[in-house]
Amino acid sequence: MRRVVHKLFWIWQLEKEQAWVNEMASHGYALEHAGRLRFEFDETEPDKYIYKEIFLKGWGESAENIKYFRFLEEMGIKVVCYINYPGTCWVYTRALKKDYPDGIELYSDIDSKITYQKVMAAYMILVIALTLGAGILNLWMALFNSYRILPLNLVCAILVFALCIAAVIAEINFLANLRRLKKERKLHE
Repeated sequence: MRRVVHKLFWIWQLEKEQAWVNEMASHGYALEHAGRLRFEFDETEPDKYIYKEIFLKGWGESAENIKYFRFLEEMGIKVVCYINYPGTCWVYTRALKKDYPDGIELYSDIDSKITYQKVMAAYMILVIALTLGAGILNLWMALFNSYRILPLNLVCAILVFALCIAAVIAEINFLANLRRLKKERKLHE
């Protein structure tokens, strides 16, 4: 039986989303398709699968990513689905838990983890720029409209600035992780 769940995860909540998908699998729901807000599960035996979500450069249909997907399948890891973003894709993978009892580790080397943190930090800069611009525009429209103050624009400005602050916090976390990983790489060199 198919179960559809609508749930919002921000782009910087990769680990939180992955933990939730794995929790659903532990209750007997196998992820079959994911969208930006929609997750489709089929019933299965509890704890049959383990999931890992990753970001890859390029579109999911790119030759390089298709080659990587085939490599994963040879290792017993199925690509369930992916979501394309500009210049990258978010990939949902799964494997039998009995084959990967300690979890699927696809970003085992430090350079791959650094690349992931750099991609996420770049996305956050884009989010910060867009939300800051939208907030300033709404604030300007609310305060400098010669006819009347537009309360809706003021409310929108406040909400967008709050989102901008959340994106700044996420950016700080990505940059701190990036700095930590670079120090870790230097220790191993």
